[in-house]
Amino acid sequence: MATFVEFLSVLNSAKQQAIFWHNQTDNFSEHKALNAFYDELLERLDGLVESVAGIYGRPQGYSVVEPTDWTSTDDTIAYFKNLYQYVETERKSLYQESWIQNQIDEISELIAQTI
Repeated sequence: MATFVEFLSVLNSAKQQAIFWHNQTDNFSEHKALNAFYDELLERLDGLVESVAGIYGRPQGYSVVEPTDWTSTDDTIAYFKNLYQYVETERKSLYQESWIQNQIDEISELIAQTI
């Protein structure tokens, strides 16, 4: 079960991964989808962190997974499907207030739209 900062670290790493793949793919629709994902995820993560920090304090102890190079659109889709599953599984171990879970819903929705 992930802590809140571990959860955020995975999502921040996904944002960085999307930026790398956005710059590397030669598939125009994938390029645009990745751009939309990292732009929107930045905003959604910022809102989640700021609202949670007001009640529980600022998260500390972030980690980052090193991005990998783009290989194929199929691998990109598989990555985002795994990310979606991660969010849906780990959200159960996070703060359960409806307003926090609603913000996580928006992140899940963004991942699903990207897929």
